[in-house]
Amino acid sequence: MAALAFDYFRHSGVDIAVIETGLGGRLDATNVLSPLLTVITDISLDHVEILGGTLSKIAYEKAGIIKSETPHLIGLLPPPAEKVVRRVCKKKRAPFFCLNRRDFRIFPNRLKLDFSSDGLKFDSLAPSLVGVHQLKNTALTVKALSILRDFYGLKISRTAIKEGLQHTDWPGRFQVIKNNGRPTLVLDVCHNAAGVRAFVDSYRVLYPNRKAFIIAGFVKRKEHQLMFDELSRITGEIYLVPLKTKRSIDIDELMRTINWRELRVKRCGSLNTAYIKVLKTAGPDDIINIIGSHYLVGEFLKNYIWK
Repeated sequence: MAALAFDYFRHSGVDIAVIETGLGGRLDATNVLSPLLTVITDISLDHVEILGGTLSKIAYEKAGIIKSETPHLIGLLPPPAEKVVRRVCKKKRAPFFCLNRRDFRIFPNRLKLDFSSDGLKFDSLAPSLVGVHQLKNTALTVKALSILRDFYGLKISRTAIKEGLQHTDWPGRFQVIKNNGRPTLVLDVCHNAAGVRAFVDSYRVLYPNRKAFIIAGFVKRKEHQLMFDELSRITGEIYLVPLKTKRSIDIDELMRTINWRELRVKRCGSLNTAYIKVLKTAGPDDIINIIGSHYLVGEFLKNYIWK
Protein backbone atom coordinates (compact mmCIF):
# COMPACT_ATOMS: atom_id res chain seq x y z
CA MET A 1 0.00 0.00 0.00
CA ALA A 2 2.85 2.38 0.75
CA ALA A 3 4.35 1.74 -2.68
CA LEU A 4 0.98 2.38 -4.34
CA ALA A 5 0.68 5.68 -2.48
CA PHE A 6 4.18 6.75 -3.53
CA ASP A 7 3.40 5.86 -7.15
CA TYR A 8 0.11 7.76 -7.02
CA PHE A 9 1.81 10.89 -5.70
CA ARG A 10 4.49 10.63 -8.40
CA HIS A 11 1.96 10.34 -11.22
CA SER A 12 -0.11 13.14 -9.71
CA GLY A 13 2.88 15.46 -9.85
CA VAL A 14 2.53 16.77 -6.30
CA ASP A 15 5.08 19.34 -5.18
CA ILE A 16 5.18 18.13 -1.59
CA ALA A 17 3.80 14.81 -0.35
CA VAL A 18 2.81 14.46 3.29
CA ILE A 19 3.36 10.82 4.28
CA GLU A 20 2.02 9.44 7.56
CA THR A 21 3.50 6.31 9.09
CA GLY A 22 1.13 3.42 9.57
CA LEU A 23 2.48 2.19 12.90
CA GLY A 24 5.40 3.48 14.92
CA GLY A 25 8.05 4.57 12.48
CA ARG A 26 11.35 2.69 12.77
CA LEU A 27 10.06 -0.44 11.00
CA ASP A 28 7.20 1.17 9.08
CA ALA A 29 6.99 0.72 5.31
CA THR A 30 7.05 4.49 4.79
CA ASN A 31 10.49 4.75 6.40
CA VAL A 32 12.30 4.04 3.12
CA LEU A 33 11.89 7.69 2.11
CA SER A 34 14.47 10.48 2.28
CA PRO A 35 12.23 13.32 3.48
CA LEU A 36 12.78 17.07 3.67
CA LEU A 37 11.38 17.10 7.19
CA THR A 38 10.24 14.54 9.75
CA VAL A 39 7.56 15.28 12.34
CA ILE A 40 6.30 13.57 15.48
CA THR A 41 2.93 15.06 16.35
CA ASP A 42 2.11 13.40 19.66
CA ILE A 43 2.84 10.26 21.65
CA SER A 44 0.47 8.28 23.84
CA LEU A 45 0.15 4.68 25.01
CA ASP A 46 -1.17 2.91 21.93
CA HIS A 47 -0.21 -0.31 20.13
CA VAL A 48 1.80 -1.16 23.23
CA GLU A 49 1.95 -4.85 22.31
CA ILE A 50 4.09 -3.86 19.30
CA LEU A 51 5.72 -0.55 20.18
CA GLY A 52 6.35 -1.09 23.89
CA GLY A 53 4.58 -0.40 27.14
CA THR A 54 6.10 2.98 28.05
CA LEU A 55 6.17 6.42 26.45
CA SER A 56 9.95 6.19 26.16
CA LYS A 57 9.81 2.91 24.24
CA ILE A 58 7.11 4.19 21.92
CA ALA A 59 9.09 7.40 21.38
CA TYR A 60 12.13 5.35 20.38
CA GLU A 61 10.09 3.53 17.72
CA LYS A 62 8.60 6.76 16.40
CA ALA A 63 12.00 8.46 16.42
CA GLY A 64 13.12 5.85 13.91
CA ILE A 65 11.92 8.17 11.15
CA ILE A 66 14.55 10.79 12.05
CA LYS A 67 17.19 11.04 9.32
CA SER A 68 20.80 12.16 9.51
CA GLU A 69 21.19 15.95 9.17
CA THR A 70 17.50 16.30 8.25
CA PRO A 71 15.40 18.71 10.34
CA HIS A 72 12.98 17.16 12.79
CA LEU A 73 9.96 18.79 14.44
CA ILE A 74 7.96 17.65 17.45
CA GLY A 75 4.62 18.71 18.84
CA LEU A 76 3.79 19.01 22.53
CA LEU A 77 5.25 15.69 23.67
CA PRO A 78 5.32 14.27 27.21
CA PRO A 79 8.76 14.94 28.80
CA PRO A 80 9.93 11.27 28.74
CA ALA A 81 9.14 11.07 25.03
CA GLU A 82 10.76 14.40 24.19
CA LYS A 83 13.94 13.33 25.98
CA VAL A 84 14.25 10.26 23.75
CA VAL A 85 13.61 12.24 20.56
CA ARG A 86 16.18 14.89 21.48
CA ARG A 87 18.75 12.17 22.11
CA VAL A 88 18.15 10.58 18.69
CA CYS A 89 18.36 13.97 16.94
CA LYS A 90 21.68 14.69 18.65
CA LYS A 91 23.07 11.29 17.66
CA LYS A 92 22.04 11.76 14.01
CA ARG A 93 22.97 15.47 13.92
CA ALA A 94 19.42 16.26 12.88
CA PRO A 95 18.41 19.90 13.50
CA PHE A 96 15.80 19.82 16.26
CA PHE A 97 12.69 22.00 16.30
CA CYS A 98 9.73 21.97 18.66
CA LEU A 99 6.35 23.63 18.79
CA ASN A 100 6.24 25.91 21.82
CA ARG A 101 3.10 26.91 23.67
CA ARG A 102 4.08 30.52 23.18
CA ASP A 103 3.91 30.02 19.38
CA PHE A 104 0.12 29.86 19.36
CA ARG A 105 -3.03 30.61 21.30
CA ILE A 106 -6.19 28.57 20.86
CA PHE A 107 -9.80 29.64 21.34
CA PRO A 108 -11.65 26.34 21.89
CA ASN A 109 -15.15 27.81 21.98
CA ARG A 110 -14.63 29.46 18.60
CA LEU A 111 -12.43 26.67 17.15
CA LYS A 112 -9.87 29.25 16.07
CA LEU A 113 -6.25 30.02 16.87
CA ASP A 114 -3.64 32.72 16.61
CA PHE A 115 -0.13 31.77 15.49
CA SER A 116 3.05 33.82 15.61
CA SER A 117 6.49 32.30 15.15
CA ASP A 118 9.40 32.15 12.71
CA GLY A 119 8.16 35.07 10.64
CA LEU A 120 4.63 33.69 10.19
CA LYS A 121 1.66 35.35 11.86
CA PHE A 122 -2.01 34.43 11.61
CA ASP A 123 -4.96 35.82 13.57
CA SER A 124 -8.22 33.91 14.06
CA LEU A 125 -7.16 31.04 11.84
CA ALA A 126 -10.08 28.60 11.42
CA PRO A 127 -9.02 25.19 10.06
CA SER A 128 -11.58 23.13 8.17
CA LEU A 129 -10.85 20.06 10.29
CA VAL A 130 -13.20 20.17 13.27
CA GLY A 131 -12.09 19.64 16.85
CA VAL A 132 -10.25 21.30 19.69
CA HIS A 133 -7.28 18.96 19.13
CA GLN A 134 -7.10 20.07 15.49
CA LEU A 135 -6.16 23.56 16.64
CA LYS A 136 -2.91 22.19 18.08
CA ASN A 137 -2.40 20.13 14.94
CA THR A 138 -2.87 23.26 12.87
CA ALA A 139 -0.24 25.11 14.89
CA LEU A 140 2.18 22.23 14.32
CA THR A 141 1.41 22.28 10.59
CA VAL A 142 2.18 25.99 10.32
CA LYS A 143 5.40 25.44 12.29
CA ALA A 144 6.40 22.69 9.84
CA LEU A 145 5.73 24.96 6.88
CA SER A 146 7.84 27.71 8.44
CA ILE A 147 10.75 25.25 8.68
CA LEU A 148 10.37 24.31 5.00
CA ARG A 149 10.41 28.00 4.11
CA ASP A 150 13.42 28.90 6.23
CA PHE A 151 15.53 25.74 5.97
CA TYR A 152 15.06 25.08 2.25
CA GLY A 153 13.88 28.44 0.94
CA LEU A 154 10.63 26.99 -0.38
CA LYS A 155 8.24 29.69 -1.53
CA ILE A 156 5.09 28.91 0.44
CA SER A 157 2.92 32.01 0.79
CA ARG A 158 0.71 32.92 3.74
CA THR A 159 -2.25 32.80 1.35
CA ALA A 160 -1.42 29.25 0.28
CA ILE A 161 -1.06 28.15 3.91
CA LYS A 162 -4.37 29.72 4.93
CA GLU A 163 -6.28 28.34 1.95
CA GLY A 164 -4.80 24.88 2.45
CA LEU A 165 -5.84 24.76 6.10
CA GLN A 166 -9.33 26.03 5.30
CA HIS A 167 -9.98 23.48 2.55
CA THR A 168 -8.50 20.29 4.00
CA ASP A 169 -10.89 17.33 3.83
CA TRP A 170 -10.23 14.23 5.95
CA PRO A 171 -13.14 11.77 6.16
CA GLY A 172 -13.70 10.18 9.54
CA ARG A 173 -11.97 12.88 11.59
CA PHE A 174 -14.86 14.47 13.48
CA GLN A 175 -16.66 14.48 10.16
CA VAL A 176 -19.99 16.26 10.51
CA ILE A 177 -22.78 15.29 8.12
CA LYS A 178 -25.97 17.32 8.40
CA ASN A 179 -29.32 15.93 7.24
CA ASN A 180 -32.29 18.27 6.91
CA GLY A 181 -35.00 17.14 9.31
CA ARG A 182 -32.93 14.19 10.51
CA PRO A 183 -30.25 13.75 13.21
CA THR A 184 -26.81 15.13 12.48
CA LEU A 185 -24.11 12.49 12.01
CA VAL A 186 -20.58 12.69 13.42
CA LEU A 187 -17.99 10.15 12.29
CA ASP A 188 -14.73 9.89 14.20
CA VAL A 189 -11.98 7.26 14.16
CA CYS A 190 -11.07 7.84 17.80
CA HIS A 191 -9.56 4.40 18.29
CA ASN A 192 -7.54 4.91 21.47
CA ALA A 193 -7.97 6.64 24.83
CA ALA A 194 -6.34 9.89 23.73
CA GLY A 195 -8.47 9.98 20.59
CA VAL A 196 -11.71 9.38 22.50
CA ARG A 197 -10.78 12.14 24.95
CA ALA A 198 -10.22 14.54 22.04
CA PHE A 199 -13.53 13.50 20.48
CA VAL A 200 -15.43 14.07 23.74
CA ASP A 201 -13.78 17.44 24.34
CA SER A 202 -14.71 18.58 20.83
CA TYR A 203 -18.26 17.28 21.15
CA ARG A 204 -18.79 19.22 24.37
CA VAL A 205 -17.63 22.43 22.66
CA LEU A 206 -19.69 22.01 19.49
CA TYR A 207 -22.83 20.41 20.92
CA PRO A 208 -22.98 21.30 24.62
CA ASN A 209 -26.73 20.74 24.97
CA ARG A 210 -27.37 18.12 22.31
CA LYS A 211 -28.16 14.49 23.08
CA ALA A 212 -25.41 12.11 21.95
CA PHE A 213 -26.24 8.69 20.56
CA ILE A 214 -23.05 6.61 20.41
CA ILE A 215 -22.49 3.65 18.10
CA ALA A 216 -19.03 2.27 18.87
CA GLY A 217 -16.78 -0.54 17.77
CA PHE A 218 -13.16 -1.18 18.78
CA VAL A 219 -10.33 -3.58 18.13
CA LYS A 220 -8.53 -5.61 20.79
CA ARG A 221 -5.68 -4.45 23.02
CA LYS A 222 -6.88 -0.91 23.72
CA GLU A 223 -7.46 0.97 26.96
CA HIS A 224 -11.18 0.25 26.73
CA GLN A 225 -12.02 1.20 30.30
CA LEU A 226 -10.54 4.67 29.87
CA MET A 227 -12.35 5.06 26.55
CA PHE A 228 -15.77 4.26 27.98
CA ASP A 229 -15.08 6.44 31.03
CA GLU A 230 -14.50 9.34 28.64
CA LEU A 231 -17.65 8.61 26.64
CA SER A 232 -19.74 8.66 29.81
CA ARG A 233 -19.09 12.42 29.93
CA ILE A 234 -21.44 12.99 26.98
CA THR A 235 -23.86 10.05 26.97
CA GLY A 236 -25.63 7.58 29.21
CA GLU A 237 -26.12 4.95 26.52
CA ILE A 238 -23.82 3.17 24.08
CA TYR A 239 -24.62 0.82 21.20
CA LEU A 240 -21.78 -1.72 20.86
CA VAL A 241 -21.16 -3.43 17.53
CA PRO A 242 -18.57 -5.99 16.35
CA LEU A 243 -16.16 -5.12 13.56
CA LYS A 244 -15.77 -7.04 10.32
CA THR A 245 -12.23 -8.12 11.17
CA LYS A 246 -10.58 -10.74 13.33
CA ARG A 247 -9.04 -7.89 15.30
CA SER A 248 -12.46 -6.91 16.67
CA ILE A 249 -12.81 -6.98 20.44
CA ASP A 250 -15.20 -9.67 21.64
CA ILE A 251 -18.37 -7.97 22.90
CA ASP A 252 -18.84 -10.64 25.57
CA GLU A 253 -15.37 -9.86 26.89
CA LEU A 254 -16.19 -6.16 27.08
CA MET A 255 -19.40 -6.88 28.96
CA ARG A 256 -17.47 -8.95 31.52
CA THR A 257 -14.44 -6.75 32.04
CA ILE A 258 -15.66 -3.14 31.81
CA ASN A 259 -17.02 -1.27 34.81
CA TRP A 260 -19.92 0.43 33.04
CA ARG A 261 -21.00 2.40 36.10
CA GLU A 262 -24.10 4.35 34.99
CA LEU A 263 -23.71 3.62 31.28
CA ARG A 264 -26.47 1.60 29.60
CA VAL A 265 -25.07 -0.76 26.99
CA LYS A 266 -26.99 -2.16 24.05
CA ARG A 267 -25.36 -4.98 22.13
CA CYS A 268 -26.05 -5.15 18.40
CA GLY A 269 -25.08 -7.84 15.92
CA SER A 270 -24.04 -5.40 13.22
CA LEU A 271 -23.54 -1.73 12.41
CA ASN A 272 -26.68 -1.76 10.28
CA THR A 273 -28.78 -3.11 13.16
CA ALA A 274 -27.44 -0.49 15.56
CA TYR A 275 -27.99 2.35 13.10
CA ILE A 276 -31.60 1.33 12.42
CA LYS A 277 -32.31 1.15 16.17
CA VAL A 278 -30.81 4.58 16.80
CA LEU A 279 -32.69 6.17 13.89
CA LYS A 280 -35.97 4.99 15.41
CA THR A 281 -35.13 6.71 18.70
CA ALA A 282 -33.16 9.84 17.84
CA GLY A 283 -34.91 13.13 17.20
CA PRO A 284 -33.99 15.66 14.48
CA ASP A 285 -31.98 17.75 16.95
CA ASP A 286 -29.96 14.83 18.31
CA ILE A 287 -26.46 13.78 17.24
CA ILE A 288 -25.68 10.24 16.10
CA ASN A 289 -21.98 9.47 16.56
CA ILE A 290 -20.32 6.53 14.81
CA ILE A 291 -16.95 6.23 16.48
CA GLY A 292 -13.99 3.98 17.19
CA SER A 293 -12.09 1.85 14.76
CA HIS A 294 -11.30 2.79 11.16
CA TYR A 295 -13.04 -0.46 10.28
CA LEU A 296 -16.35 0.77 11.71
CA VAL A 297 -16.26 4.29 10.30
CA GLY A 298 -15.06 2.96 6.96
CA GLU A 299 -17.97 0.52 6.84
CA PHE A 300 -20.44 3.31 7.57
CA LEU A 301 -18.97 5.61 4.92
CA LYS A 302 -19.05 2.82 2.35
CA ASN A 303 -22.61 1.66 3.08
CA TYR A 304 -24.36 4.94 3.87
CA ILE A 305 -22.39 7.92 2.56
CA TRP A 306 -20.34 6.90 -0.46
CA LYS A 307 -22.70 4.35 -2.00
